[in-house]
Amino acid sequence: MEKVVEPVHAYGFFSVSRDLEFNQIVVFEYIDVNRYYASLSESVEKLDAELSGLAANMQRFLDQEEVVINGERVRPRVVGVNLGFRGEPEEPYLIFFIYFRGKPRRGINYYENLYEAEISEYPYEVYWVFPPNSRVEEVECSGTSELIGDNIVIIRVKEGERIAGYEKIVFRLE
Repeated sequence: MEKVVEPVHAYGFFSVSRDLEFNQIVVFEYIDVNRYYASLSESVEKLDAELSGLAANMQRFLDQEEVVINGERVRPRVVGVNLGFRGEPEEPYLIFFIYFRGKPRRGINYYENLYEAEISEYPYEVYWVFPPNSRVEEVECSGTSELIGDNIVIIRVKEGERIAGYEKIVFRLE
C-alpha cells in the first residue's frame, strides 16, 4: 500500500521538573486517505517495524538540533512512539515520547534550542509547564507566545509561518 500521509497539525507538551527533567510529548496529526497506518495496525510485526523506523527518524532530527540548558548541551532521546486514530482510519496521529535532563541552578535557568530554519507546513502549538513556584522570565520563539500565570507558556505557529530556528526560555527556580 502506498504511504501518502499529509501532516495537518501538531502539538508539543513539555513538562519540566524542579530537577530539570524535561518530559516532552509530541503529537502529529495526519490525513491518510489510503489508510496506510490503519493497514499497519493489522500486523503487529509491520506496525512495530514502522514505529521503530519513525522513532529512529525522529531521533535523527533531534540529534541535528542543539539543545542547551544552562550553557550545557543535552541530548534529547526518543523513549517511545505510538500510533492512534481520531475516530476514523483516515485520521491517524503519532505520539513521540522524548526525555532529556539539565543541571538546575537556584535562580535563573534557561533552555535554548537551535535548529534549521524553515517554513511551517502545518499549524502547531507547544505547551510548556514549569514547576510550581517557578517563574518564566523571557520567551524568545517563532510564532506567538502567551504566558498563563507564572509558569505556563503557550507557543502558537501558523501554517506557512517562517520558523527562525532558535528558541529560548528563561525561567527562575527558587
